[in-house]
Amino acid sequence: MATLTQCQIENDPDLQLIVQAKNVEASRLENLEASVDYQRDRRWTTWLNPNPIGILQNLLGGGDRQRAELQIRTTEAQADASRLNLVEADIRTEMRKKAIAEQIQADLDQLADLEAELMAEQKRLQLFEIYFQRGQGSPAEYLNFQNRLAQLTAEKENLTAKINNICEDEQ
Repeated sequence: MATLTQCQIENDPDLQLIVQAKNVEASRLENLEASVDYQRDRRWTTWLNPNPIGILQNLLGGGDRQRAELQIRTTEAQADASRLNLVEADIRTEMRKKAIAEQIQADLDQLADLEAELMAEQKRLQLFEIYFQRGQGSPAEYLNFQNRLAQLTAEKENLTAKINNICEDEQ
């Protein structure tokens, strides 16, 4: 089961898209953090203003200094949103992995049920053949048993092929 799950996780296109989006978001976050650091390092330059009105605005809480602080806070907010996007991507990845594991477990459970049902149907057919040889039962009932057996065999083969192809797709 673990091997099947790992193979399916490695080949899942949804997970690959999530990983790509996460890589882009991590790069964006890195750029935003670098931008915030640069803006903080350079904010003292807002005081270097040859315009007396600009100096007065900076002293009273406006002008270039306020715009620089606002830009820093905006960039920090974007970085926070980027961090949340990374957390969301991690959650989506874990949820997808869990869904894949649950689907594989469901397929394996279904295969076990099909095998049990197939064995039971084979036993019923053997009993019916004994009754049929003794003159009990009809050919139509015999054909129904044969058809049901063929249907169960086909379902089992399809499900087995689906499960076996999980890891073969990787190669």
